[in-house]
Amino acid sequence: MWRFFSNAFRDWDQTASFLPSSRFLVDAIIQGAALSRAQTVVELGPGTGTVTQALLDAMPATARLFAVEIDGPLLDATARRLPDPRLVPIHGSAADITELLAEAGHTGPVDAVVSCLGMSLLPPDLRQAILSSSIAALAPDGVFVQYGYLHAKVFVYSPQRGFSRFDLEAYLQRHFVAIRHQRVIANFPPADVFVCRQAVLDHQAVQAVQ
Repeated sequence: MWRFFSNAFRDWDQTASFLPSSRFLVDAIIQGAALSRAQTVVELGPGTGTVTQALLDAMPATARLFAVEIDGPLLDATARRLPDPRLVPIHGSAADITELLAEAGHTGPVDAVVSCLGMSLLPPDLRQAILSSSIAALAPDGVFVQYGYLHAKVFVYSPQRGFSRFDLEAYLQRHFVAIRHQRVIANFPPADVFVCRQAVLDHQAVQAVQ
């Protein structure tokens, strides 16, 4: 908890929250990911491992979870805390999923990408790179799960870019054909979990909405 809290102050644009996700938010994420038959799952931004542990609990014994985290010391601490042979910690950027998976010995598409990144705070070009990377890694019938805080539609504060606003649902609708969402009021701050399928693969269309 202290590591997460201190990182939030140091790297607010990466962390986007002072507290780990509540069990209510975690439950909504896990339900959306539909992991009972998944064999390969990617988690973006595992942080202290709150969602990571729940993903491992829901995954089959034969599955693997690739946890991509840009904060090396935080990733090491989480990996030590969760000594599960199915967990493959990867230090790197979520914008490079395919390359990172290949370096970790995995080839082929993945069944689910679960993102715990603060999309509203990311620079637009990095946000687009991460989503494009996620779509490229997904199987045709794969699922992309992303949550966002409700207040981001009204205001977002970044020490680097000041105040802005970001409509995560509208952004995802430009990239996926099928989206359903669940509102989690019992989280602080309240959040929406978006479960996205059938990615738009027309790269010209994707670039047009950046």
